Amino acid sequence: MITVRGILVPLGGGRMRALFRNWFSLPAPVVTEEDQLSTEYWELHNHATVNSGLWDQLRILPRTLREVARFCWQASPRAFIAIIVLELFSGIAAATGLLATTQVLTALLETGPTPQRVLDAAAELGLVIAAFAVQGVAVAIIAALNSRLTPHVRQLAEDAVIRAAAHIELAGYDDAEHHDQLSRARDRGALQVPQAVNQAIGLLSALVTLAAAIGVVSLLHPLLALILVLSVVPSAWAELRSSKLGYASMLRRIQLDRRRWMLSDLLADRNAAAELRAYAAQPTLLAEHGRLGEVLLREHIALGDAQAKVSLLGRTVSGLATGAGYAALGWLLYIQVMPLAVAGAAVLAMRTGRSGLSQLVLSMNRLHEQGLYINDLRQFLDQVAGRTRHGHGIAAPADPSIITMDRVTFRYPGGETDALAGVSATVHRGQVVALVGENGSGKSTLAKLLAGLYLPTAGSISWDGVNLAEVDEASIADRISMIMQDPTHWPLTARDNVRLGRPDRPDPGDRLLLAAAEGTGADQVAGELSRGWDTLLSKHFKNGQDLSGGQWQRMAAARAVYRDAPILICDEPTAALDARAEAAVYETLRRLAAGRTVFLITHRLASVKHADQILVLHHGELIEQGTHRELMAADGRYADLYTLQARAYQAEIETAG
Repeated sequence: MITVRGILVPLGGGRMRALFRNWFSLPAPVVTEEDQLSTEYWELHNHATVNSGLWDQLRILPRTLREVARFCWQASPRAFIAIIVLELFSGIAAATGLLATTQVLTALLETGPTPQRVLDAAAELGLVIAAFAVQGVAVAIIAALNSRLTPHVRQLAEDAVIRAAAHIELAGYDDAEHHDQLSRARDRGALQVPQAVNQAIGLLSALVTLAAAIGVVSLLHPLLALILVLSVVPSAWAELRSSKLGYASMLRRIQLDRRRWMLSDLLADRNAAAELRAYAAQPTLLAEHGRLGEVLLREHIALGDAQAKVSLLGRTVSGLATGAGYAALGWLLYIQVMPLAVAGAAVLAMRTGRSGLSQLVLSMNRLHEQGLYINDLRQFLDQVAGRTRHGHGIAAPADPSIITMDRVTFRYPGGETDALAGVSATVHRGQVVALVGENGSGKSTLAKLLAGLYLPTAGSISWDGVNLAEVDEASIADRISMIMQDPTHWPLTARDNVRLGRPDRPDPGDRLLLAAAEGTGADQVAGELSRGWDTLLSKHFKNGQDLSGGQWQRMAAARAVYRDAPILICDEPTAALDARAEAAVYETLRRLAAGRTVFLITHRLASVKHADQILVLHHGELIEQGTHRELMAADGRYADLYTLQARAYQAEIETAG
């Protein structure tokens, strides 16, 4: 019988196993259902890590080491080879030092005057010093090489992910699974590679150290190798078990930690500050923040207790095994099978082996977790390679005379219905073509297909008879200028925000930039900034400024004008502008239309009256096509939409009157 937490438990069978589980496991924290948050992509492999066994780690280890070696080779082949050679050299030096220690102790323990014994051991002592000095130098050089290699590996991994993400076709971003894979590769996989390099070097060092120790003790006496392994297994188990307890605790805490971080952000966030104070919500949020902190505190204490118990058992059993090993050494000495000097060297070798095996288990455990995410990185890179458009060596026509849409059909990845179905139309150079329809009719999707950002699921889009699916993507982009409905807020200066339209375009004295800005109203935006065109447009940086939605729209319009491409696509270019700014932008677009092909998407149908063609879309189908006059005469959907808007404006005018 034994007392555990005040309970008498018989030591036998299932009761013993229950005691073991109770003693070496974590109690569940007090977590309510509402505390739980959804599992994020970075937590995908957490349970696989905590539930892994030794076989799982050994199975994944070769794959992880191959990926680590691949990145190291790309970063610096010379450093990679040098580290491996130096690690092997370090192991040889360590083994030599241990064996030489035997000779030193033998000479010192012989009979005779002490000065003479010291002189007799001088040569062997010099070898010991030289061996361990060489080992120390090798370890220092390895550390120096690794400090230079790891940053290169980290940069290679990050660049590989970013290059892949930047070139994958746009449809990939409409695939939820692909987006998760990208996030895991970028936020976990790329960060784990340099850490895995450190662990791989630690693993190699531990293997070499352990091999040297086992080799030495085997030469001294075969029984010592078995004693060495038996003495370090309990410590290795304790290291592994403690690590798993820590990881299990992290899994239990992670939801609470995230919830507490969210509350901390809300309590300190600038955007939430006004409403937080207006509703006097501080006491409620602070109380919840404190409650979660208490649960986390109890969890940390429970973890410390559990790990202390594991350490106690591991150290106790390891100590007993070590004592048994020393007893075995004593027995070998007693029966005169082993000289005293050899026993002393064996003690040093056993201590070295214990250290090596502990490091080996720790490195394997960490490499297992890192390897799961590194495998995600490799799978992402391989998948992106199959979803990236590769150049065919064919350039798109520089200024197409005819753009042909032939039964264009498109379905988004994972979609159940077609976003576009059988759209056919012909557009000639210099025409202004308006894409009209209700929300969800497929206007923006068709615009992105015309820009080459998507490829049709079926049918084709051709420029002068050249299918866009067969030309280089970069050549299509070079001929296109776009004004997005929700333009990106680039954290650059106002000047660079406009010049981003064509960064390599020569523009001495900003003459072209100022012309583009004047026609779109961006010059007025720059004039109101503290540093004019040199103002950084981001509040995340010192002296930076942010813009309103309408101001960002003007900068986007100026960027499109500055690009000066033969095809201009405008997706709700004035959605965030006031009436005066909207009129100015449309006036600029009318000037730009001369000699260019313009595709215009807008809900304000008064702006498309003078378009050369109006394509009316409904649920992805082209249902009407013609000029404003022709479509009004047809009295179809376009006429209904136009009449509804006209009546609304007329009602407002009459009310104001």
